[in-house]
Amino acid sequence: MKKTLLLFSLFISFSLCAEDVSVKPAGEGTAESPYLFDRLENFFWLRDNILDMDPNVPVYCKQTKDIDASATQKGGDYAWQTIEFKDHLFVYDGQCYTIYGLEPEEQGALFGKGYLQLKNIRIHGAEGKKTCGLAKGLYSSSIKNGYLENCHIKGLLVGMPALATTVFGSGIVINGCIVEADIEELKNGALISECRLFEKNIIKNTCFKGKIKPTTSTALLSGLANGITLDIIGNTEVTIEDCYFNFDIESNPGARYAVGGLIFDVIMFRNTNVALNIERCYVSGSTDERLENGQAFIYNLTNTVNTINVKDCFYSETLNLTDKYATLKTEEEMKQKATFKNWDFENVWDIDEGEGMPFLRCEIPEPTGLMILLLLAFLKSRER
Repeated sequence: MKKTLLLFSLFISFSLCAEDVSVKPAGEGTAESPYLFDRLENFFWLRDNILDMDPNVPVYCKQTKDIDASATQKGGDYAWQTIEFKDHLFVYDGQCYTIYGLEPEEQGALFGKGYLQLKNIRIHGAEGKKTCGLAKGLYSSSIKNGYLENCHIKGLLVGMPALATTVFGSGIVINGCIVEADIEELKNGALISECRLFEKNIIKNTCFKGKIKPTTSTALLSGLANGITLDIIGNTEVTIEDCYFNFDIESNPGARYAVGGLIFDVIMFRNTNVALNIERCYVSGSTDERLENGQAFIYNLTNTVNTINVKDCFYSETLNLTDKYATLKTEEEMKQKATFKNWDFENVWDIDEGEGMPFLRCEIPEPTGLMILLLLAFLKSRER
């Protein structure tokens, strides 16, 4: 009896000491009154409550300030767990504010699999700490459209693609996503593992730059996606335009790996209405001596009956790769604007000629409130 009372009192004491890390955000979660996220604890509230919400009702969220998530590095009550969804249409607008220092569980992401509309999100990992990818899975349909727009990720990822593990559905749009990260223990795509798409889909104004260290086992590496399957459902078209991938591969001792610089494997069902279009893209970087084989753009294409169009695309000689789709250029040529004919250097691209290769204008950070005030003060002083 005494032992039972002792155990009960210990349980009560532990319960009282356990920290409640869940804080409901302001707002109602509707389009007119979205949940307003201004602290880490709002994410824990969403994680604890989203599965109890009606999956037929969309959930809307907005971030209203930079969020310090460094408490996740301590574990315990603040240990991060990926937020999982049912069949909700989930909309999160980060409004270009940043989530700092979030350290996930193994192969964790900010959000799980779902019909996601994620935009204007900034994830910056802490120095020397791993950070998280954007989502486990991006789904889309004619009823619940999914997309990633203007999302930036910076830091160290471990065994996790930066944008999504799986992408599935129709009408997928990935636009303006910038990833500046080192990825360790990678065995597939740096941005996406696998895509299965039908109808019209587009990936544009997106890049990856960083170091890749594959797993110690066999790895099939790529800058964009390990595999893209163009499904037989309807007329399927995938367009990849105005993207670049600049990666240096440093493999582990004993590792065996192959590279498809843009995509490792493209699977096209035997349907004459299936097409893959790639325009104004480039791949650069370096590989090491453990590379077994590879191609600069596409490693393998299953079913060549269908249409694949590659136009105005290039790859650097520094990769030590070959390719039958894109055009080989020297490192010096890759730093010259004249190489990239038909590229839009007024609105989409920019280049410091002779110093570096083209970069996307959407990589340039948006001015903060302080920067705007300083700029206005400067302009005002010039008027005097």
